[in-house]
Amino acid sequence: MAKKRESEEVGAPAWMATYGDLVTNLLVFFVLLYSMSTVDQNTFSEVAASLSYSMIKLNSSESILDGSNNSIIAFDYTRFDSEEAAAKRKEKYIEDANEMVVDAEEKLKEKEFDEAKNDIRDTIAEQGISDKVQVIEEKDYLLIRLDQEIFFASGSADIVPEGKEVLSSLAPSLRELENEIMISGHTDNVPQTNKKYETNWELSTARATNVVRYLVEIENLEPSRFTATGNGEYRPVGDNNTPEGRQKNRRIEIKILK
Repeated sequence: MAKKRESEEVGAPAWMATYGDLVTNLLVFFVLLYSMSTVDQNTFSEVAASLSYSMIKLNSSESILDGSNNSIIAFDYTRFDSEEAAAKRKEKYIEDANEMVVDAEEKLKEKEFDEAKNDIRDTIAEQGISDKVQVIEEKDYLLIRLDQEIFFASGSADIVPEGKEVLSSLAPSLRELENEIMISGHTDNVPQTNKKYETNWELSTARATNVVRYLVEIENLEPSRFTATGNGEYRPVGDNNTPEGRQKNRRIEIKILK
């Protein structure tokens, strides 16, 4: 008699189990990547603050924070000779953890500031006013210097339609920041002929105030962040003895403090 054929295997082949595990691991990996890439500032601050306290075991000498280089490391099982030494070490861990939180928050703020700065430059280019605007970055502030003719007619503090459009286009970038913003008005040294404003002090102050009011009342920016000042002709950036210099001096400046 012929031998009976060995019973055939039933179900999926063995390699399918390994393949399924691989696909599952890849899925988990990409989910983790996505979740890490979408952490906002508030969430990060909460997590960092939680790490700074909850991950330090105050009732033992074990810690996961290395005070020497502010990095997260394995548990330190070092035992101290006295409770006083252990308490000092724990206090140092807390200080280092708090520094890590502050550093992380500062880096996030710097990133937000850089993004807003780039958005402002893009907006100026889109508005086609690059020849009438200067963006100057210093250590402590970002300065946006705009020619008067963008916003005002000669001797007037009423914002023209073009100026309102420019302010509305800048508002979204300013809204993203929590920084203090100073709006200052400047004029040339030509005496005022408008009876409404006796001197250039009044005119420059009225112009700066109207810019702030537009951003606050129309664009709903936070009023506590703004300061309006008028400087008249006393802080020139050009020569008031030439038409070109006087044109440079007639300006509005938006200073964003870092």
